[in-house]
Amino acid sequence: MTLPGRLGFYYFPDTQHYTQSDLHCWQPELQALGATWLILRAPNHFAIPEPFLNGLVSKGIEPILHFDLMPGVAAEFEHYQLLFQTYARCSLRYVVLFDKPNLRSAWPASAWAQGNLIERFIDAFIPLANLAIQSGLIPVFPPLEPGGDFWDTAFLRSALSSLRRRGQKQIIKNLILGAYAWTCD
Repeated sequence: MTLPGRLGFYYFPDTQHYTQSDLHCWQPELQALGATWLILRAPNHFAIPEPFLNGLVSKGIEPILHFDLMPGVAAEFEHYQLLFQTYARCSLRYVVLFDKPNLRSAWPASAWAQGNLIERFIDAFIPLANLAIQSGLIPVFPPLEPGGDFWDTAFLRSALSSLRRRGQKQIIKNLILGAYAWTCD
């Protein structure tokens, strides 16, 4: 498996900037900076337009899709299966599933207080990660908030142990770990 190059960026924190004019504005800037990957916030209910994705791919910029799903809320698997297959046909490879699940704000209020938080997160992560793999995509374990409401390293260690204990060899073999690396603090 080859990973994207060393320099990449996180695109807009919303799903409103996927037009041709956005591509024409930002693609040259990204190329001038030497970007080889770009994390895009993936809408949960529709696909990012193919011309936008193909425009990035054609210039050597790898789109990485970040699905900000809420653990504890059932995902519509048929819907994500269609999205994942569509993205795989566009030659995309990586999907980040969830965001900062070690923060209370990432969960429905009632779900955070229930026991076995990590096991419940893994219950939500496994089906989507397997669906991504079956579609030809590589799942990325979500970035965690440093420290967080649930200590990040403890969360990660327990989550990986849970995957191993549950025999999720295919996920472990393909899994990439996500992390935030912000500038200025």
